[in-house]
Amino acid sequence: MPSIRSVHLALWVTYALTVLVHVGAIATDVDLLRRFTQPLFAPLLMAVLLTAAPHRSRTIALLMGGLVCAWAGDSLGQLLPSVAQEVTVVGFLGALIFYAAALVPWWARTRDAMRIALAIPYGGVVIGLFVACADGAGALLPVVAAYAMALATMAFLSAGGNGLTWSGGTLFLLSSSLLAMDWFLPGASIAYSTELVMLTYTVGHALLIAGMVRLLPRRRWTACSPGAALVIVES
Repeated sequence: MPSIRSVHLALWVTYALTVLVHVGAIATDVDLLRRFTQPLFAPLLMAVLLTAAPHRSRTIALLMGGLVCAWAGDSLGQLLPSVAQEVTVVGFLGALIFYAAALVPWWARTRDAMRIALAIPYGGVVIGLFVACADGAGALLPVVAAYAMALATMAFLSAGGNGLTWSGGTLFLLSSSLLAMDWFLPGASIAYSTELVMLTYTVGHALLIAGMVRLLPRRRWTACSPGAALVIVES
């Protein structure tokens, strides 16, 4: 019977392969394969998280909430094409709020001055993109404004965790910026924009979750070492 750590690593490999297949399907215009693989991202990351977390905690609950919202953004837009943009924006707005809430305690405890200094310009990038894309957002403008604020906040807070969460937050910012230009900036033309959006999103999401797993006081495979007592720490 495989160990829990082996299952955890196998899930990471499965996630990576799913991402490669998805991006390849976009590049080769295989729409059915693209539509099939995208809803798998969040459930695989949920499984990654649950195979690592030795107990329930506030952090795990918030991350799971974020992944459920991300799944809705990835999946429900495909089922409701007439409101795909609205569903995607609202779904990922919810995910960003959950992730920001999960990152707040770590930012307060372990914030690194250099990372925070580098994260400050994120707000300027988001504001600039919002101003540029405001005319094209139309009726979605209030939701896009809320999304921009949540995105800047999450990216900033991600700098206080570790290098993985910081990199994940940065890639999330890049992915959302590319998508916003695709959707709302008239005349914007970026080569391979769809592939870049999905690649930065999936890698950023993975790095964020991997960073949060690393921040857990214990993982399931280290929770009970031989001769040691089990200590549960609520985060």
